[in-house]
Amino acid sequence: MMSPGEMTWTSGLIPMIEPDVVTEIISRIADLALIVTKEGQVMGIMASPNFMPKSSLEKWEGKSLNDGLTVESVSKFEDRLASFLESGGAVLPVELNHAATDDYAEFPIRYSFHRIGSDGAILLLGRDLRPIAEMQQQLVAAQIALEKDYETQREYDTRFRVLMASSSEVTLFVSTATGKITDCNAAAAAFFAKSRAELIGSDVQGSFEVAQGGNLIAALIDASSGQSPESVAARSKKTQRALAVAPTLFRSGGEQVLLCRVTATDGSTMQPDLLQDNLSGLYREGVDAMLFISQSGSILSANDAFLNMADVTHAQAIRGRPVSDFLGRGSVDLNVMLENAGRTGSMRLYATRLVSEHGTERAIEASTTKLDGGDIQVFALVIRDASRVEAIRSPGQSPTDVDMRSVIELIGSQTLKDIVAKTTDVVEKMCIETAVELTSNNRVAAAEMLGLSRQSLYVKLRKYGLL
Repeated sequence: MMSPGEMTWTSGLIPMIEPDVVTEIISRIADLALIVTKEGQVMGIMASPNFMPKSSLEKWEGKSLNDGLTVESVSKFEDRLASFLESGGAVLPVELNHAATDDYAEFPIRYSFHRIGSDGAILLLGRDLRPIAEMQQQLVAAQIALEKDYETQREYDTRFRVLMASSSEVTLFVSTATGKITDCNAAAAAFFAKSRAELIGSDVQGSFEVAQGGNLIAALIDASSGQSPESVAARSKKTQRALAVAPTLFRSGGEQVLLCRVTATDGSTMQPDLLQDNLSGLYREGVDAMLFISQSGSILSANDAFLNMADVTHAQAIRGRPVSDFLGRGSVDLNVMLENAGRTGSMRLYATRLVSEHGTERAIEASTTKLDGGDIQVFALVIRDASRVEAIRSPGQSPTDVDMRSVIELIGSQTLKDIVAKTTDVVEKMCIETAVELTSNNRVAAAEMLGLSRQSLYVKLRKYGLL
């Protein structure tokens, strides 16, 4: 209790305060204060002078607070009110949205719950969240605008990259302050025989220089400052090739940058034929044998890998010779490969044997491709040594596994003559199946491979049900 004549608190008790003073205190510490019953009916309203005209809030008195809330806030208020009544006062504040009316727009309030009497009245102290909501909306709008700017920047960056990649003209971006290349396209990387990562960040004067001597950056700035576009005569330091550099000076990010377009003054193309160089290197240094033959089967050219495989001293010794001289089945293999490649354009993994100049044989796998050689047809053969692969391959199903088992079962039930005849049929069927498979069902080539006439082959195919 408070001692007489003293304005101090003792034993944690609050001194008696006049009702008008309490109302003023509450209106100062809260933007909106409501006194509600246990059922949520509004009994009194107090508002800060700067919050909202009191005349707009007087309509709430005597009504349920749920009538002034939005749909999603009704359940939140009811749940928090029930928790407050059950716990006796220990609940967290709740954020509620008041529905819009003709007098005011929708606004959010954060309420805390307090008991103020034994009759069950509840004091809701509310804090206006409209300034925070407005700030959040501004942040969201700024974030959306920033994302749009990023998307626009990514779109322009993609267009720039596609334009640079599709341009066949050697293009460089050079910083005037450092003289280093800040960006370039694929044509520039190919021309200088460097990767794009190696070229970016390197000194531009390390790649080419002014033909008459002097500072390259100064010459480019002077040329770009003229009334009409001019080019600077330069030459490549690596190849001493005469070049013309057309500069364009512009400012980006507070820095002056030169856009340099490089062309050859002799009229030749700037883009080297990298594919032709790579294919030539593969033909010369590849581990697989490669040779080109005419439609008649004569060798037009062969690489060193084929010469080593065939034990040939030099390429002149086999030029013009028929490739069938080096195939195990001679013209049979050649006809099978050329006919299949001529009909479908290519033939993959034809297994045969290669015969060297000294008569040694080795297992090979050959693929044949028909090329457009102008007036004549040219075939490209890629030959791979399969001797090691053949040694580790699991053997295919032999006649002794299936067919010969049925033949052995005939012993004792038939004569030796009949058993030998059946064995011959098994071997003959196996040979015909293998020949047809090797020739991709080319009956003419299979007959030639087996040394039979076409009529005899068809008879045997019909006999064994292979048609």
